[in-house]
Amino acid sequence: MDRLAPRLARLIFGADAARWLAPVMARALPGAGLVLVASLSAAALGLAMPMLTRQVIDAGIMARDMGALVFWAALSFALGLGAVGFGIVNSMLHLRVSAAMLADLRGRLFGAALARDPARPDLPLGEAMARLDGDCAEIQSFAFDTVLIAIGAVFRLAGGLALMVALDWRMAMLPLLAAPFELWFLSRARPRTQRLAETTRELRGALSTQMAETLSARATLRGLDALDQRGAGFARAQGDQIASLLRQRIWSETVGAVSQIITAILRGAILLVGGWQVVRGEWQIGTLVAFLAYAGMMSGPLRNLLGLYHAQARARVATDRLGGVIDSARPDDGAPPPPGSATLTLRGARAVGGIHDPLDLTIPPGQRVLLDGPSGIGKSRLMAALTRDAPLAEGAALFSAADIAGLRARALIARIAHLAQRPAILRGTLAGNLRLAAPDADDAALWRVLADADLVDWARGAAGLDTPVAETGADLSGGLRQRIAIARALLRPADVMIFDEAFSEIDDAACRRILAAIDAHCPGRTRIFIAHSGPAREGRFDQRITLTSSVAIFLSSRGEAPYQRENAREKAV
Repeated sequence: MDRLAPRLARLIFGADAARWLAPVMARALPGAGLVLVASLSAAALGLAMPMLTRQVIDAGIMARDMGALVFWAALSFALGLGAVGFGIVNSMLHLRVSAAMLADLRGRLFGAALARDPARPDLPLGEAMARLDGDCAEIQSFAFDTVLIAIGAVFRLAGGLALMVALDWRMAMLPLLAAPFELWFLSRARPRTQRLAETTRELRGALSTQMAETLSARATLRGLDALDQRGAGFARAQGDQIASLLRQRIWSETVGAVSQIITAILRGAILLVGGWQVVRGEWQIGTLVAFLAYAGMMSGPLRNLLGLYHAQARARVATDRLGGVIDSARPDDGAPPPPGSATLTLRGARAVGGIHDPLDLTIPPGQRVLLDGPSGIGKSRLMAALTRDAPLAEGAALFSAADIAGLRARALIARIAHLAQRPAILRGTLAGNLRLAAPDADDAALWRVLADADLVDWARGAAGLDTPVAETGADLSGGLRQRIAIARALLRPADVMIFDEAFSEIDDAACRRILAAIDAHCPGRTRIFIAHSGPAREGRFDQRITLTSSVAIFLSSRGEAPYQRENAREKAV
């Protein structure tokens, strides 16, 4: 399987896709083999049926032999039941194995989407969902069914042709004469099939993106009285997608109609020539019926084989889209961060997108630091560079003398907790959200961090650790969301904690209590604060660092921002 899967993946999807699709196909091949055995067994019984029908007609009915009629009819009935049984088994096996392959493929793509390199532009949520849903299903269906369809079609073609030759080799040439023309037509039609598939999938992604954005921003849109406007935009996007689907379906039906016309012509030719043979007495009626059945049976497999050529065009569009997700994943490679207490060092550092002057800075373990500067200068981006969530435009960042660029990102995140201003809160319970940081934390540990985040009274007044939380924390205030995020971060054994406007929506009294608890219970941790106002700027700091810029920054505060009032003459350390 390990050798066969890469070859099949390269043959079907190309070398670029084979590197990530081959492992998924290798895991699905054993199950696909069972499906193939059941499918070929059903096909073999199906191939025998026209011959049995011939015997019923010629040896039984036309020969007026009741014994032969009963025998061949009973055998035909028994084989028909066998075909039904194999068909049911094949259907159930197909569902089980193909669903497992789809889950495997989606899991692979979901992991890649979660590991997306922060340095790359974000993939819109709706577009990501469209790729993980529609494109994965397209790839799985084609990858799983291609081998089965191809082998099954070849088996039916070879078996049907052999039986047709046994009946009359001259008439067996008729179906073969139609194949070259159908293949020529499909090859000419394939580029349009691919273009229509690309357009349809792009419009599906745009529609999903608009839907996700609108639903997530419904409160803001309601406040702006812009729901009707977004609804009209959604209707236009739906209209564009439906129109694209109709164009794709019309083209698909046109391509299919050509194949059906060829089949009808072939069937008519067999009826005329075969009927003439019956009139001349060279054929019996049963032979003509069997020949017509085999001609019909061969047209399906032949159409399947030629149709795979067009289906591959659509599948490759989906493969290219999924390949973009796979390629965007950041490999979790590099060395682990050095053990022991962490010293952070920046040497002429500036993150991509930052407009501050390059910064030289050293933060020994356990220091309490304020990082200051106007909005938009690049404070958050600079701190994100410490966890490799933002690339440096220049300079270097060191973790205990080790260049952060060469360290494993996940290992860095375990040592450095970066709390954003707008934390992610998931639907579930309060305990479930807290345990995202420490799955094995017991209830006592959860209550301890809730106390540090000044949340005990609120939690006890609700349902305790089982307090339900709505999607994105929509049923919570901004301050509660921030406090839950702070409690969650305190569960982690991080050496460095970066509070990036993490107190901006918490009232001053609660903020002071939380800060006092953090300082009391985390004295050995490095604490870096980014705050434009409020108690997070108060107290003793080991260092106060102000980012400055030679680039003009336009502010609306008319010189009243706290960083200007308190730190106008401070320089970067």
